[in-house]
Amino acid sequence: MVKAYVDEQNQTVFLCPNCGFQKKFDASPFKDKKKTLNVKCKCGISTEMEIEFRKQFRKKVELFGTCLIKKTQKRCEMIVRDISFSGIGLELLHIYKKHIADIEVGDIIEVDFKLDNKKEDQIRKRCIVRSKRENHIGAQFDDENFSKQLGFYLI
Repeated sequence: MVKAYVDEQNQTVFLCPNCGFQKKFDASPFKDKKKTLNVKCKCGISTEMEIEFRKQFRKKVELFGTCLIKKTQKRCEMIVRDISFSGIGLELLHIYKKHIADIEVGDIIEVDFKLDNKKEDQIRKRCIVRSKRENHIGAQFDDENFSKQLGFYLI
């Protein structure tokens, strides 16, 4: 699969992995829709292409920690599945899935987890829930300041 990032003008480039052909196009019709396309190049090869609208790189991880749902004061165990400078994607552990119904977009949660680096740096952040799909929660860090530890971890 080919991954293509979208710029500020919603433009992206398809690059054929077979022949190297490049085609720039407007990705805005795909912004709120399916992000994976099957593109057929002029060389005849079909390629799966993922369009990435995110502004920042997300690192895939598996970090265990806790999530405090502020409005109910329920603390749940979680797994952070991806992390960036601006937020995280997380899942509540199986026994806490019933609490997913307590969480709505716009809610405040507090997350606490250790990075899997040599120092096992502790990250505690207040977040705003931005998306919720089944058991997956997307949350944006509530402050503009990211920790030095998180910065070193992501680069």
